[in-house]
Amino acid sequence: MDLLSEIVGELRLESVSYWRLELTAPWALRFPAGGRGIHIVTRGSCWLEVDGGRAPAAVASGDLVVMPSGRGHVLRDAPRPRKASPIEELVRGASPGRAIEHGGAGLPTTIVCGQFRFGTLGHPALEALPPVLHLRGDERIGPFIQAHTQCIAAEVSAPAEGAAIVTARLSDVLLVQALRAYLRDVPADERGWLRGLADPQIGRALARMHRSPELDWSVPALAQEAGMSRAAFSARFSEQMGVSPGKYLADWRMYRAKVLLRSGSALVAEVAAEVGYRSEAAFSFAFKRLVGSSPSAYRDDHRAAERRAGRGDRPRRAG
Repeated sequence: MDLLSEIVGELRLESVSYWRLELTAPWALRFPAGGRGIHIVTRGSCWLEVDGGRAPAAVASGDLVVMPSGRGHVLRDAPRPRKASPIEELVRGASPGRAIEHGGAGLPTTIVCGQFRFGTLGHPALEALPPVLHLRGDERIGPFIQAHTQCIAAEVSAPAEGAAIVTARLSDVLLVQALRAYLRDVPADERGWLRGLADPQIGRALARMHRSPELDWSVPALAQEAGMSRAAFSARFSEQMGVSPGKYLADWRMYRAKVLLRSGSALVAEVAAEVGYRSEAAFSFAFKRLVGSSPSAYRDDHRAAERRAGRGDRPRRAG
């Protein structure tokens, strides 16, 4: 299996919800930080302004925008500043299939907006994704992506029985296709996991780290896998990924350790060996430094949370 498929499978898209927004100028909507979103413009156009980002970007009909890192952002009818309405207030209590209307009496824009959640946190690939994947309908969206966006828009506009599972499955495929399309033409100034994966030599080293974290991956060993000198590999990896090979490997090992601690009954020493540590003490020290608790405490906290969830321990509603 290719590394892209493996990693998207590990991310586990857990839930997704969509709304169809019928907007008329003037309008501006704020999407808060923390929510990973998808925007499909089916009519008209708008401008995207990302917190901490560059100048507003024009988004046209047929474009797909994916916000994989949960960066706060604003969609607006024009690039000029305008007070933005919080999206959570607009969609609160909205009925499935019913368009949400907002704005003035000007030019219309229709956007299908979605929010999705991954079933895993702290995955190095997820943390390394760019804040925005903007696929333009006239350039980078192929027929498969276009077909999936049209199907999602149709399901949201007229939901039938099973609409939730249909949109969830379509979103799963759409995410993979969006990443694949972005990989074909990663911007030269982009840093992160997609940039590294698009480089055959760096991608080869990434695949070896992901598939065999238990091996003794020194920088010279990784450089040999990539077919490069140590200095050239280290410089290119850091330039493209935004972190050093050692930092990325340490983060990946800690992520794998958390998965193993949560999902099984393996001893801490066994988990340490599976993620490349020669001793339980060295692993425990590294885990506590990077995660904030000891491996055993992390597992105990997770099991306690699962027991509470299984009992349905939730705050009671007043009244």
